[in-house]
Order: sequence, then structure tokens, then C-alpha cells
Amino acid sequence: MTADRTEAGRLEVPGPPEGQAAWHAVSLQDEVIRQSVDAIVVTDADLRVRVWNPAAERLYGIPAATAIGQSMAELVVTSDTTGEVIDGEAALAELAASGIWRRRIIQRPRTGPLSQENVVIDTIVTLLRGSDGTTVGALGVNRDVTASALLESELAALGSLVVATGRARTMAEVAQAALEILCRTTGAEAGLVTSAGPTYEATAHLGIHQATIDAVVSYGQLDGPLARALKTPDSVVSADVVSAPIREDVRAAVIADGIEHLLVVGLRLSGRLTGILALGWRKRAPREPSRAIIQQAAALVTAAMENARLLTAVESGLNEERLLTRRMRALVELTRLPETTASSGSGIDRLMIEIATVIGADGSVFGEVEGDRLALREVDRIEWTEAEPLVNRPLLSIPVASSLASGSAAVLFSLSERPTTPEGTAAGMGLGFLSGAAFAVRDVRRLSGILFALFRRPVEALEIDERTLDAIGRVLDISIANQRLREDIVAGERRYRDLFEASPDALLVEGSETVIDANSAARKLFGDEIVGRAVMDLFVADREVIDRETLGPDGISGLLGTGRRLDGSTFPEEVDLRPIEIAGQRRMLAIVRDLTERTRMQGELIQAQKMDAIGFLVAGVAHELNNPLTAIVGFSHLLRTDPNLPADLRSHADLLVQEANRTKGIVQNLLDFARLRPPERVEMELRPLIDSVLGLQSYVLSRTDLTVAVDLAPDLPRIWVDRAQMQQVLINLTVNATQAIRSVDRPGTIRIRSRSARNHDGPTVRIEIADDGPGVPPAIIDRLFMPFVTTKEPGAGTGLGLSVSFGIVASHGGTLRHERNAEGGATFIIELPVERDEAGRAGSTSRATKTAAATSGAGTSGAATSEAAAAAPAPATPTARPLRVLVLDDEPSIRDFLGRVLERNGYEPILADTGALALEIVRTDPPDAILCDHRMAGMSGTEFHAAVMQVAPRLASRFAFMSGDVLNPELREFAEARGVHLLAKPFDIAAVASIVASLVANGPG
Repeated sequence: MTADRTEAGRLEVPGPPEGQAAWHAVSLQDEVIRQSVDAIVVTDADLRVRVWNPAAERLYGIPAATAIGQSMAELVVTSDTTGEVIDGEAALAELAASGIWRRRIIQRPRTGPLSQENVVIDTIVTLLRGSDGTTVGALGVNRDVTASALLESELAALGSLVVATGRARTMAEVAQAALEILCRTTGAEAGLVTSAGPTYEATAHLGIHQATIDAVVSYGQLDGPLARALKTPDSVVSADVVSAPIREDVRAAVIADGIEHLLVVGLRLSGRLTGILALGWRKRAPREPSRAIIQQAAALVTAAMENARLLTAVESGLNEERLLTRRMRALVELTRLPETTASSGSGIDRLMIEIATVIGADGSVFGEVEGDRLALREVDRIEWTEAEPLVNRPLLSIPVASSLASGSAAVLFSLSERPTTPEGTAAGMGLGFLSGAAFAVRDVRRLSGILFALFRRPVEALEIDERTLDAIGRVLDISIANQRLREDIVAGERRYRDLFEASPDALLVEGSETVIDANSAARKLFGDEIVGRAVMDLFVADREVIDRETLGPDGISGLLGTGRRLDGSTFPEEVDLRPIEIAGQRRMLAIVRDLTERTRMQGELIQAQKMDAIGFLVAGVAHELNNPLTAIVGFSHLLRTDPNLPADLRSHADLLVQEANRTKGIVQNLLDFARLRPPERVEMELRPLIDSVLGLQSYVLSRTDLTVAVDLAPDLPRIWVDRAQMQQVLINLTVNATQAIRSVDRPGTIRIRSRSARNHDGPTVRIEIADDGPGVPPAIIDRLFMPFVTTKEPGAGTGLGLSVSFGIVASHGGTLRHERNAEGGATFIIELPVERDEAGRAGSTSRATKTAAATSGAGTSGAATSEAAAAAPAPATPTARPLRVLVLDDEPSIRDFLGRVLERNGYEPILADTGALALEIVRTDPPDAILCDHRMAGMSGTEFHAAVMQVAPRLASRFAFMSGDVLNPELREFAEARGVHLLAKPFDIAAVASIVASLVANGPG
């Protein structure tokens, strides 16, 4: 594209041929733009950035890749020097009307490392037009003048101070103040102001050696290469010392002073060079103020110095009146609340210097009250060692302090009157001071410090009356109070900002339509670019829209809805809205809570409650099955051992016994799975545990195209584990393997393998559960054992199985880890220690537990054991009659079975179906042993036992409970405490014979 300059100063640019790509053809010189020290920004007609040069990247801290395509409003906040935000559309309209827009503005980047910094910019924006006259964009040239603006502000303050106080009456005072401001704002370490009056002399200096000053003024006149370089009015010398246009003797002195770079401007009066203003840096390539600013500073210093010279010529009466007026104005200025806070030390410094300037003091010292002493705090124009005798004394030993402590605001004194200690008076007079003023500094009403202003003039020569002195004292109190108030305000702002940022909830400060502030939790929840985004973009339409203008002072809490992050993802949220006021404007504070975790935990709780209900149901069903199953198991064994059974039916009877025992094992596994009891370690073999796990899943495995291969070494040692907990681990792992294989919809194999192993802690049993499914995704391998991590579809798993299994194995002193199979699939490896740990040693196996374990396994020994038990002779008794065994059970089939078994084994059964009937039998004709059901309608087993102990306590060791859950904690505790035996349902002939033999073997009670 070709750009032409028109009469109005606009760049005429032909319109883009097709689409936005035409912007690449704009004939702005790319290299000139790239090398420019000014930030150059070109936008299209929609104010979207098309050119963003390196200087713009440095100025705003935003890379071009981010800026290109964004609107300027999205990149920076632009306001005028009063702080009012500039509307981009309005500015564009103004630009369209005039063709060029020149202004000083303040900009703050919305993003990047400089997002919290304001930049003062001189900007020139030119309208870009196409060949057809239509507006195609704008070109802006932006120059950073932040430092210069600060300097201008400082210089304006200097000018205001000179006019207001009337104290900068000498050229030296004005020049010194100018040097302090210039060095403070530019970072210069040295400064010098010279003037050419009757003689060429140094009017003021800062941070420069006397030898350097002497070399500069040694000519006695303003002449030489430097004066010639500053001959023209707009001349400024900025150069390193080694190449600067100065005399060689001056160059040598400046180099010896350690100064490496100079910035020099002439002081002119009526176009004539009357002096120089020089700043020096002890480093090369400093950040200098602009030429315009340094020339402005020189003009101000020249004018101020000339004004000071003219002031000396004013009549004494008028001068005194004006002096009083300026003092009063300065005192009023000191009472204003400072715009910025400072440390207490720097605040006292400022006040001390300004008070001393207002009253024309030659030196000042501040003493802080610490307990009963006045301690040296700050010094101005007096060395510490010289000022120390004036202060650092007991408070009551300083006469002037007594007057201030009694309520006086200020005291004027002559040093000859010894207002301080003798040492202080001698020290002050030794420094040439003749008089002074002491001002009280109070904290509420307590004297907290004393400011001494010292003069090298007698009291009668001081231009201070009692009214002025009292006013200064009051101003000092107000100024210090304001300083502390400002510090409290800033501390409060900082404290609340810290609370805002540290809040765990997402906090958003919302304007009428956009987010104007957000804490770290909000940026983490929504995205880093949240500030400036539209409020409506942050939630889905299901969130209730509140009329914020009519919202009450208490706001509204608990709004439920769906939040939307900047990346488009959503989450359940709860929002509280609170109206707040910031800088006099009504804003809204939104407190947003992400309910994702709470929702998930509620789902997990519901799932856990469902599992708990299922376990309770399974336990109930298993208990209900135990009674009929006891009869089935018992009578099947009786049938199998009947000698009159025909041979052709014996195989059928064997099958009936086998299936009855199988059913018994399934019910027992269900009870083990559903039982709620505290963990208990017992020594056991691995094979029965594996069998029980596979038995519980036999239905699922038999109806899927899965193969389970079990390979357990024959020499495996016994392990000390909690049966139910380890059963849960193995179920979790095998179920995961089953679901992994089924997810790929093909046949598969689960391999369970176990071997003896050894690690650094000793011998272990290693259990491997492997599948040939798809394996674990690499993305979650590192988080595999963390809670809620799952590869299953939503609703198909909780993500807790592996984390719970990991914790159970770890509590057993073992390890659980994952390995990927070389041929695909996953392998989970459990290593359990063989030796008992502290938890294993702590568990004891009571007589009731041993009996329960023995009887619960007796029925699995097959027909041979039952036949042997049935054929066993009746136990020997001391009397001719058989031993009598009372059977109490409300199930007729169980009573019938027990009666037959007892008769076949030589006992006399006494059958009862209620606790009352059985108790009457115990009273009238006590039996030799009692078999009692634990759960019965009416009188329970434990209630019957208690009644029997009242009637026949000798039967305590001959009493056994029959129960389908002999490992129930309450039942076990009751049995262990009273020595009661336990017989596990369902039982067979051998179990009954064994328990009765144990009972009668105890002898008479």
C-alpha cells in the first residue's frame, strides 16, 4: 500500500484490496518502525492492533504475538492525566474530525509483568485513510515520559514551595532544593549549580567533592569548551566524562571524583548564559530526563534564582508581611493528608526539613521519648556525634522538656539560658548556634518526641513571633497525626488486599458489566485473563440474574448455578453477592465457590450408603438362608450315611452332600463380605482366601468369556492378615481385571499367581493378579493409587478401589504396585510379610474363636468325616443312662436334625422350641449340655443363657450358641467373657459331634 500526506497532515492509505490480509501491504517502513525508540502502534478501523513494534513490547510488557489482533481497550486501560478513562470510540471520532490527536495520557497494561504499573505517555495519533477517503485505521507514536512527568511534578512542587513559603530567598537555597529534587528523581549521584555574577562561583552542590568544585570555578569566569557547547539557547550536553567538552583539569578532577557521565544545561536570563546546571552519574548510560524536561528544570531554577535575588530588594515591611503569609500557607500545606505513606523515620525527616525551612532554621535535631529518656532519632545538617550531647539524656534533665511535657506546643529559647543539659548547651554553642525552638510531638496526649530547630542568630533576630511559633507547633501535631493516619489507611488497605488475595474462595469485584478485580483463587478458577471480561461470560444462563441496583445492603447468599471458565468448561457453583463501595462507586463483590468436589463427595456418600445397604441386605439374606441350609446340609449328611440307602441312590446322595457344602461355602463368603467388624489379623493360608474370592464372583465369571488361571506354589507359608480386608483387596483387583477385559469386547484371561519371595525386611508372599486387557493409560499411571482416579465411564466406578486397597496392604506392612505387561494388559503385585507385625501379635485367638473356626470348617471335610462321626461310639459316662443334651431352636427342621444326630452318637436329645420351655426343663431336670440358637423369637439366646446361669450355673462350661455369624463382634465378646462355645451354622454331623464332645468333656460344672 502507498501512503500520501495530505494538507491536514493525514496519511492517505488506499483501502485494503481484500480482507485483513491487505494490512501486510501497508508501506510503513518496517525497519524504521522496528528500530524506533518510540512505541509505534497501528490499528485498523475497529481499533484492533495490526502493527506493534519492539519499543511497544518494551513499553507495555506485552509481546507482539499477544497484541496483534487485540483491541487497544483489551490490552491497556487509557486515562487522561486527571485519571478519567478515555473512551476509544470517542477518541476515534475526535481523531476523524481533526485528523491528528496529540495528548499526554496515562496507560496501564491489562496483562503481563507491567500490569500493575501506570505509564505516562506523550502520544500522537494520525488517522489513516484509504485512497477512496475512507478511514482504514490509525497510527500512534507513543513516547514514555513517566520519569519526565515525575520530574515535572517535582519541579512544579519546587516552584510552588518557593512562591508559598518565601523562604527560598537566596539563589543558593533555590539551587540546593533544585539539585535535591533533580538527583532524587533522576537517580543522579552528584549535582552542581554555578552562577556568573560578580564572580564565577558554585551556588549549590550535592554529592560532589570540594576539589571538583574548585577545579570548575578556578577560571573565575564562565568560559571554556563547556560554555561554548552551551552557547545556543536549546543546547544540552549529555556525554561520558572521557569525551565531554570540558577543560582537561576539570575532566581529571571529575574522573577522580568517580563520576562517569554528565548532563549539563545552561542557565539563561534574557537570553544570556548566566550559569550552568550539571548532573553527574557514577555509572555510564543512565536513564536521563528528556532534553525538554532538563531545559524546563533549568528555566525554573533560573527563574527561581532570579526571583530570590529580586526578593531581597523588596522593602522590609512588605517582605515581613509576605514572609508571614507564605509561612502560614506552608503550615496549612503541612496539615494536609499526605498522598503517599512513608516509614515513620522518613515522615519525621520530611517534617523536620519542611518545618526548618518554614522558620529558617540552620539545623534541626529530633529526639524520641523512650521511657524516661530522650533518644536521638534523626539529624538534619548536624553530624550525629555533634548532636548526641543535645539529646540522649534523661527527659527530666532537659529543662525545656518539662515545659513541653506540661502541655506547651512550642518553646523559643536562647542557648545562653541553658534550656537543655549543660553538655547540650555547650555542644550547641560550640557549633555556632545561638538560639532555638523546641516543638512537642505527641501521640494522642502523651509526649512522644521533641523537634529542635537551631539558629545561628540570637532570639531577637529571629523573624518568629509567638503566634507563628504556636501555629507551627499545632501544625506539627496535625502533620504527624495525618502521617500516622495515612500509614493506618495504607496498612488497612494492604491488610484487606492480603485477605482478598489469600481467600480460598474465588472473589470477583464486578462493575456494571465487567470484572474489574479478581483474587488468585478466582484467576485459578476462571483463568488468568478474568479481569476485564464481561460478567455475563462467567456463568451459564441457568444462574439467576439479580437486579444489582436494588440489591439490599446484606446482599444475597447461596445462589446455585453453573459457572463457565474462560476456556469454555463449566462447573457447578454457589455464589454470594455483596454490594460494596470503591472510590465512591457502587460495585458488587461476588464470592464464588466451586461445588465440583462437594458434588462428587455427595455422590460418593450416596454410593457408600447404597453399598452399606447392600451389605446389610446380603447379611440379612445370608442369615435367613443359614437356618434352612443347616437342615439341608445336616439331612444330606444323614441321608449319605444311612446304611439302608440303596446303592443306586448313594451317588445321588454324594452329589447332594457336595452341592449342600458348596451352597454353605457361598453363604459363608457372603457373610464374610458383608460382615461389619473391627480388623483382626489371623494366621491363614492363601488358597482358601483365593477360593472364596473366586467363589463370590463365580456367577459373573461363568457367564463371560473369561478364563481364570490360578497358580499358587505348594510351599507357600501362612500369612497373618485380616481375612475380610484382604478379601476386599483381591475382589477389587479381580473385578478391575474383569472390567478391563470386558471393555475391549473379546475373550481374555486373568492369571493369579503366588510365590515365596524376600525383600529387605524379610520373607514375603508375592501375589500377582494379571490381565490381558488394554492396560492402564500412561496419563494416570503416576496417580493410579490416588482417590477418585478412574478410567471407567461416569457412574461405572468411584475411583476409590485402588486407593483403599493400597491403604489396606500398607496397613499389613506390605506393598501394592502396578507393572505393565510386555504383551499388554496390567499386573498388580501384592507383597505381604510372613512374620507377624505388631498388629498381628496384638490379636489373640480366644477359645470361642478357635471353636468357631473349627466348627465352621468341619462341614467341608466330606462324607468320610461325617460317616466317621456318625459311627463313633457314644462317649463314656459315669452313669448307666446316656448324657442328656438340651436343644433349643425355633426351627423344627434343625431340632429334628440335631435330635437324630445326638441319638446316633449315643446322647439323649431334649428338644425345645421356646426359651420358656427350655428354662423349665433346666429347672426340673437339668441336662448335661445345652445347644442354644443365638437368634430366636421371644427370648433370645443371650437372655436364655443369663436365666440358665441363675438356675444352674454349673452348666456355664457346657453351653454352646448356634449362629450363622459366629464372628459377630458382640456375640464373640459375650462368648469370650463367659466361656461359651460357638457352633457355626450351617453345620453337619461332624461339627455337631465335635462341639458336643467338647462340651461334655469339660466335666461337671
